[in-house]
Amino acid sequence: MPFDVEEFWDDLLAFIEERRVIPVVGPELLTIQEEGRAVPLYRAAADRLLKRYGAPPLPQEHDGLNDAVSALAAGGRRVRDLYRPVHDIVQQLLVDQTEILTPLRELAAISHFDLFVTTTPDDLLARALNLTRFDGVMQTDEIEYAPKLPTERRRDMPESPSSKYTGVFYLFGKADVAPFYAIHDEDALEFAYMLQAGSGPERVFSQMRSRNLLLIGCRFGGWLSRFFIRLSNTDRLSSDQRTKKEYLVGSETSRDQEFVVFLERFSQDSRCYSVEPAAFVSELHRRWSDRNPALEQPPGTDGGEGASSGGGTIFISYAKEDIGAARALLAELQQISGDVAWFDKSVLKPGDQWERAILAGIQKCGLFLPLLSAETERRSEGYFRLEWTEAAERSKRIEGRKFIVPVVIDPDYSGDMGRYRLLPDRFKTYQYSHAPRGQMSEALREEIRLQVRELRRGRTP
Repeated sequence: MPFDVEEFWDDLLAFIEERRVIPVVGPELLTIQEEGRAVPLYRAAADRLLKRYGAPPLPQEHDGLNDAVSALAAGGRRVRDLYRPVHDIVQQLLVDQTEILTPLRELAAISHFDLFVTTTPDDLLARALNLTRFDGVMQTDEIEYAPKLPTERRRDMPESPSSKYTGVFYLFGKADVAPFYAIHDEDALEFAYMLQAGSGPERVFSQMRSRNLLLIGCRFGGWLSRFFIRLSNTDRLSSDQRTKKEYLVGSETSRDQEFVVFLERFSQDSRCYSVEPAAFVSELHRRWSDRNPALEQPPGTDGGEGASSGGGTIFISYAKEDIGAARALLAELQQISGDVAWFDKSVLKPGDQWERAILAGIQKCGLFLPLLSAETERRSEGYFRLEWTEAAERSKRIEGRKFIVPVVIDPDYSGDMGRYRLLPDRFKTYQYSHAPRGQMSEALREEIRLQVRELRRGRTP
């Protein structure tokens, strides 16, 4: 059958508006500026990796990390030694990239999307979502996956996500100094194999199998593309019982004629659209905005006045020296709520526009969790103290429900509330909870779960 563009758009937008589509973002969508010209991000990474080791550049038709890693392996270099250099190169490229890519911002602005999948190890998509939906607050739930990912980093999306939940799943891992992400095709094959064996985040994978997938600029080598499509379905591709579709967008996909023919013959619920990914996202955003003018302002914003609103939001306040414990607590809280205001204070600098967003977040959050520690006792000055004063002032206007829940993160805490003296007087009137190094006690977990549930219902316990 001839390809009907308008039928494609009508079909896709109808499913998006039913919240039955998950975007899967691939490397074709990620183009950065280098020396005044547009370059695919991972072509730039591949070029820098080869240059680092004095290897000749790739031919023009090759533009991915897989080819660069293969070339270095053929020259005798150990592949296992390349993960840290690739991580460093990608991070440097992202530092040099001063603006979030427009296509990612446009994709993030489509509020009917709540769960995203990225096939690349960078965090550009999460950055775009935080900037577009949450005014820079790091509130997007980032879910990593790797076959040998450390236990403390393994997590899943919440059982009952809030209405403002936004998550990014790193299908092939997130860039790391260790081999917890894919840098070549055999890595990607192993990731896919282990996913089908059930080692990945169950709730995320369940969503991928039950919803339609919109693959934008994705590129899988050889049979991996077929394997991935089959992996994301509960029924075989040729079955008449299939209840979901795949929309494959990109110029590279259509060039793999064997794959296109395979889909036409055996997966007729898959739709291929040969168009440049950035142009497609721009058109998608325009068409969606025209159909949904009232939803053009992304969820979680209020015209630029700061962090996400909503009664269920949890605000974590901590000294920057306690960021490790704060991150551990964040991961546990996201399992309960998925709606946590998060600011990485290790990267904040004086004069940034973060202050307005942080203070706005305190005024809008449902629960305020100050982390008490030996570090907060040691420091008589710090930005967290401004946060604590702001929360204490707001608490004077709140009656009939909990708002401030002080959490002690020191492992050796034995219940001596007098140990922490450098606090606003109002904090001293509350019972302290304990989360050693950010690991919540069962009592605290149940208390947070109760408070979030009641806040979502619009009443107090």
